[in-house]
Amino acid sequence: MGAWRQPSPFGDETVVSTADGVADISLPADDQPDVEIAAPRTRAEKAVARQLEQWFARKRHAFDLPLDLEPIDGFRRTVLETLAREVPWGEVVTYGELAALAGRPRAARAAGSAMRNNPLPFVIPCHRVVAAGNKIGGYGSGRNAVALKRALLAREGVSTLR
Repeated sequence: MGAWRQPSPFGDETVVSTADGVADISLPADDQPDVEIAAPRTRAEKAVARQLEQWFARKRHAFDLPLDLEPIDGFRRTVLETLAREVPWGEVVTYGELAALAGRPRAARAAGSAMRNNPLPFVIPCHRVVAAGNKIGGYGSGRNAVALKRALLAREGVSTLR
């Protein structure tokens, strides 16, 4: 397992990887995991760092990385996998639409809970999930969380949300 600080336009994220893939990305506003921090060492860790750098530079719109979602199961995992697969750069869905895409159209709150607990922001783009009525909805934790969500969406050309 490795962990490193990943520079971004929004501050440094902490990235944690396992032998199976990237497992956690902590936003600057979140509590950073209590792990020993080193530079990316393995080829896989360097690939994660490179793809994140490209994404922040707008040179990449999707990720091609092994993910370690092992600790996540059930509908939460289905929602995260569905979001990563179905909602591309520059598009948004509502919590209800995401729940329907994941096979449970009446589970908008459960989809929202999965977004709130997403361990891999950016890679699994929970900022692309918005509230009904074209409202921005929530995002992560911290006092600047909604501003971060707006900034991420604006980077992708989405700016019409209330």
